[in-house]
Amino acid sequence: MFYKNLSFKKCLCLLTIVFIFQFCKKNVVTTDLDFRKQLLAGSGTFQNVENNWKLDSTYINGVAVVLTPYQKTFVKTFMHNGLVRDSELNTGTWELPVLNTLKEKIRYSASSKIDSFSYEILIINTAQLKLKLNNTTIKTEYLFKIAN
Repeated sequence: MFYKNLSFKKCLCLLTIVFIFQFCKKNVVTTDLDFRKQLLAGSGTFQNVENNWKLDSTYINGVAVVLTPYQKTFVKTFMHNGLVRDSELNTGTWELPVLNTLKEKIRYSASSKIDSFSYEILIINTAQLKLKLNNTTIKTEYLFKIAN
């Protein structure tokens, strides 16, 4: 009898501890900015450390530009650690300083020239990314589709 009571008490104690840890678990709430970073470049966990975005279409002053077969193969890869590379072997860094602004600093592989770009994020979700190039007189928009 004592043995059965001791076993029951151990089980009850163990279940109590499990329930305490389960219900006292902290849930970290992701900010809108962090959520956008995860959509752009992955969450940084396990195998989700980068996202590949394939160029789907380009618009100049609201008019669609016909892409060449080569341009249709262009892929830009945003990595969770803040690095970026593309299918033309250019490399650089990216940041989202505010919710709808993407900044890139790119080093061209052919010339070693470094350029900085600022984009307004028009659309970002798990399937597509639409960017508008800022600081230009010509309104240029790029639509990318996820290529992972």
